[in-house]
Amino acid sequence: MTPYTSPATPTLALPPAFEAFYALHYPSYFDYARVHLTPAEATTCINTVFGTLISRWDTLVGSLNPTAEAWDHLSCQVRERTPYSPISRDRTLHYDVRILTGLGYAATVIAAITGRDASKIRYLSRTSATSPPSTRLQWSRTTAAARGQ
Repeated sequence: MTPYTSPATPTLALPPAFEAFYALHYPSYFDYARVHLTPAEATTCINTVFGTLISRWDTLVGSLNPTAEAWDHLSCQVRERTPYSPISRDRTLHYDVRILTGLGYAATVIAAITGRDASKIRYLSRTSATSPPSTRLQWSRTTAAARGQ
């Protein structure tokens, strides 16, 4: 009789392109999520987003603009988790540009993060209000927490 040994845990080899995408985008995705959510909620949200992205990686990579699709998925997931989302669906990129600008990202970097053309990002940056809404969101979360919501 042989003693029972537990099977080895399989190693999951991620595609190198996904690992590069993750390394490149995780910091900015987390920064964006952190404006809207607590650190724990932001971490959970980002992990869920990247889990979804890897689960449909072949489809994502085959799309016309994988970076834009990934960003749109992140932005949507964050909005769904934000109790008092101050934006309408038709202005999400405009809002996202305001947030990322408020976090200190340059227009060319925002273009790379969101998968949009740099000229569009510069235009949206110029047409945004002067102060990013991150202070309002923090106030909204604090106020909601104080009210027990």
